[in-house]
This record gives sequence, C-alpha cells and structure tokens, in this order.
Amino acid sequence: MNQVDILNAIIKERKRQDWLHPHNKKADYLAIMVEEAGEVGKALQGDGSLKEELIQLAATCVRWLEEL
Repeated sequence: MNQVDILNAIIKERKRQDWLHPHNKKADYLAIMVEEAGEVGKALQGDGSLKEELIQLAATCVRWLEEL
C-alpha cells in the first residue's frame, strides 16, 4: 500500500466508525484504542488481517484527535 491508499483506507474506516458508533464519549477512546491495539497483537500472531487492524487502530487515533 502506498501512503495515499493508506490514508484513504483510514478515512473510509473513520466514516464507518461514525456510522457504527456515532455517540462515543471522550472517556471511551483510550479503552477503544487499547482494544484495537490488542486486535493488532492478535493479527501479528496470525489471527486476523494485520493491515485491517492497523487501519482500524489508526482511525481510532484520528477520531480521538478530532475530539481534542
């Protein structure tokens, strides 16, 4: 993946997050980020798509930054 593809995938995931969970509270973002990081760890062990999990983690970080 090149940088443009990565950023487009993160934006697409951000839109999906807004659709799935439109009312997350600021206090929840750390827990969500840690959960996503755990899924990255599982993907590293061969249980899932590392690329997909990293995109979800990055989108979660972007969403948290948007709330600051």
